[in-house]
Formats: sequence, structure tokens, C-alpha cells
Amino acid sequence: MSQTGPYWSGLLLGDLAGMIRLANKALGEATAALLDAADDAAEKATAAEKALHELREEIEDDASAVLPDASPTADPRAIVVGVHVGTDVECLAALTRQMVELAWARQSRQPLPPRLRLPLRGMGNLARTMVGQAGDVLEATEYETIADLLGGMHEMAQRQRLLYEQMLSEACQATPDDIADATLLSCCYERCASHAVSMARHAALFVGSRPTG
Repeated sequence: MSQTGPYWSGLLLGDLAGMIRLANKALGEATAALLDAADDAAEKATAAEKALHELREEIEDDASAVLPDASPTADPRAIVVGVHVGTDVECLAALTRQMVELAWARQSRQPLPPRLRLPLRGMGNLARTMVGQAGDVLEATEYETIADLLGGMHEMAQRQRLLYEQMLSEACQATPDDIADATLLSCCYERCASHAVSMARHAALFVGSRPTG
């Protein structure tokens, strides 16, 4: 059956939103593996691996959907959004992979100190919220969400600064490895937030002016 422009565009955006949801799930599982109680860290790292595998399969399944299967009447804006958002989702997958590898590497070590886990958890929750909001822009045409995301970047920077203040304080008892891992994790969260903003901005090229009928 031939695909009309509106049908294909709506299908594409729905697929992209689904990939964003999967990316957010994988991000959450990786965060749990790194920051939750150590007694089930291996189980949570395995769950993160599974979520990441689901995301990678979805990315591979949809990799050719943007151009080869597009209807000749497909809205060019949807193609632009598809390429940009697809690239951002791939970056989210790569960042989550870094986090999962870090979770496995820390299996033989003590959990990160509470002084570091608390601000990191805040950064992780914020990153997940922002990625979820990016999906909302695609699914629910929520323009105001983009402004919220820009505010989220400012909050992320503040949280990262507070983390660094904790690490550099004399009261911090973290090992050099802990400090290196916490810094890497904070960078992953900051970059996830940045990709969330990017996805929402590119989605705004199409959201609100989708063809109807």
C-alpha cells in the first residue's frame, strides 16, 4: 500500500518518539546500576544492557526509514527532523553504553560516596526528564516544553557545579577513581540533556504544522 505524505510523516514521528522513550528507559536502567544499592548492581547492569540492546535494535530497524521508504510526497521537514533526531538518539545510545561499561567496571569497587551520589542522582533525574520532554514535543506538539528544556540546561549546569564543589571540598573522602568516574558520569548526563534540547529544537521545525487529512 502506498504511503501518503501525512501518513508517512506521522508514522516517522511516532517511531522517533518511540526510540526516544527506549533511550530514556536505557538511561534510567544505567543510572540505577551506577547509583542504587550495591547488592543488586550486577542485576541492574544486566537490565541496562537489555534496555540498551532493545534501543540498538530499534535504531538499526529504523535506520533506513527516513529516506529509502519515504513517500515521494513526504513532508521534507519530517525528513530533516528524522535525520537530526535519529542522530541524537544514536548519541544517547553511545552515552548510555559508556555508563553501562562504567557500571560493570565498578562491580568490584565500593559504591560512589553519598556526597557524590546525591548530586549525580539529581543530574540523572533531570537528564531523564529532559529526554522525556523531547519525546513529548514530537508526540504532543508541546511548544512550551522547549522553553522548559532550555531552563533545564541551566539547572543541569548548576547541579554539575555543585557536584564539582563537593568533589573539591576537604570533606570529600572520594578516591581518585571515584572522582574520575563521577566526573565522567556527570558529563554523560550533561550531554544527554544537550541532545534532548537538540531533539526538541529540530522537532519544532515540524511540530504544530503537520499535514492533516
